Amino acid sequence: MNTQQFMDLSAIEKVEVVNKMLKENNSDLKIVASKLDLSESNLSKTIRANSSFQYNKTSKQYERIMPIEEYKKYLQTSSNEDKSDETLQYLSDHLEEIKGLLHVHSKQLILEPEIYDPKSKTVTKSVQVNSEIYQKFSELHSSRFSHLKIRDLISKALYDFIRVYQPKETPED
Repeated sequence: MNTQQFMDLSAIEKVEVVNKMLKENNSDLKIVASKLDLSESNLSKTIRANSSFQYNKTSKQYERIMPIEEYKKYLQTSSNEDKSDETLQYLSDHLEEIKGLLHVHSKQLILEPEIYDPKSKTVTKSVQVNSEIYQKFSELHSSRFSHLKIRDLISKALYDFIRVYQPKETPED
């Protein structure tokens, strides 16, 4: 590659060409510069101009220099990406368990806090109900919800009835 072809490259392409030449035969900067018909200082100026690359003597490569503010943003982004990747991996590893939990949850009865609020008053009422419906209710209570009190289940049924059928209050026009 001649000097003019090298100078016509973009900043990143220049860095890639020089780094590749530096790797080949474990060359040093003087040898690479002479192959491009440039002085070592001219080559360094050319690479540094309009880019944030600097020669690292330890790695014998041009490396990108990052301002501290950009580095802080990079750390935040990297950290967020790592957390996202970690979260996605966890979800993938435990997908069947999560599906099982969601399935169990969908079959559970959730009582609203108003139903079992210890501050609320309890009243005793006699209610007549259809015997077949009560029999089915009693069997279901015994088989799946024996941990709940019948009064809470009846309160839940009444509460659900109110939520479904009570007219919604609309703001007055």
